[in-house]
Amino acid sequence: MPTHETTSHTSSAERNIFDLLKQDHEKVRYLFDRIEKSGRKATASLEKLFAELEEDLEIHMDGEERFFYPALEQHEEARDQVLESYEEHMVAKTMLGTFKSLAVDDERWSAKLKVLATMVEHHLKEEETEVFKVARKVLERNQTLEMAVQFMRHKREGRRPSRGASVAE
Repeated sequence: MPTHETTSHTSSAERNIFDLLKQDHEKVRYLFDRIEKSGRKATASLEKLFAELEEDLEIHMDGEERFFYPALEQHEEARDQVLESYEEHMVAKTMLGTFKSLAVDDERWSAKLKVLATMVEHHLKEEETEVFKVARKVLERNQTLEMAVQFMRHKREGRRPSRGASVAE
């Protein structure tokens, strides 16, 4: 057992920003999948899953905009991709806002969700391939580790305490 604890402690201490962002991306994909499979009649479940998805997306986007993108923006070869990422975030935030006035049993809700999922998936794939590739070239290892620490702190501080446990837990 002590070996496992030491290994997990070392690996968590060595997690860089790419590991954390990818982990968030996987959770977002998982939540979209769970929502899609829930069925339209499971309104309580859909509301809970969507609330978690919305919170995760908002905290994730805010963290990227505070820690990841500004560091990349300083490098000419990453600038265009970062500017595009900011714009994609703005569109996602705008779309998330449109759900506030729409009940989950409204037929437009699932259509909006499909559009949001498609747009978010496009952004995630682009980030994981193109943005991460450039970021690995321009950022130093210690920067990616420090960003990971800041990002994790931001996520802990950004959680809504009244919401309770995550659906994925």
